[in-house]
Amino acid sequence: MITTSTNSQTRTTSRAFPTSVSLALQVLALLLVGFTATWLHARFRFPMNLPGRHGLEFMLLVMGARYISKLRLSATVAVTGSVLASLIPVLGFKDPMLPYIYVGMGALIDFAWYRWSTLRKWVPLVALLGGLAYGLIPTIRLGFMLLGSYPYNSFLKHGYIVPFLTHIAFGFVGAFAGVGLISEIRKRVKKK
Repeated sequence: MITTSTNSQTRTTSRAFPTSVSLALQVLALLLVGFTATWLHARFRFPMNLPGRHGLEFMLLVMGARYISKLRLSATVAVTGSVLASLIPVLGFKDPMLPYIYVGMGALIDFAWYRWSTLRKWVPLVALLGGLAYGLIPTIRLGFMLLGSYPYNSFLKHGYIVPFLTHIAFGFVGAFAGVGLISEIRKRVKKK
């Protein structure tokens, strides 16, 4: 005799995506984080001649969101908010590669996050991941500039080495601040 189970399954819209209000709110919050990071970039566009300086606020928010969230692709979801913000003409982004760069950064962060799970345990390693991910900006731009002859001012003004170093450095500092702050808050909450 075959026994059957009468337990009902979770209601789903498809097999891959269960319907959940908390999941939807988390995705919305991640999209808002990415949107805010790019909005801050557009809002605080001062002529300081430091390529990559927006890595401070961008990686602070994106890596902080990645560190908090349990969602598997949270960095990719967050940078999707950045992609959406970069497509708004009023914000003044003219780089045709920027949406692809953002998606590449999110994919790199999420891939490394789950490929090397011990990485998450030490804040400087997570910050290094953030710096390397932000270093994708000059890498992809240089390739696009050489292949597509689209001129980027940071390479024309500063050469080829300085943009790489400053993007990685500012990305590292921003990620270190975001992840370090959240890590410290978690430690203090656990003590109480």
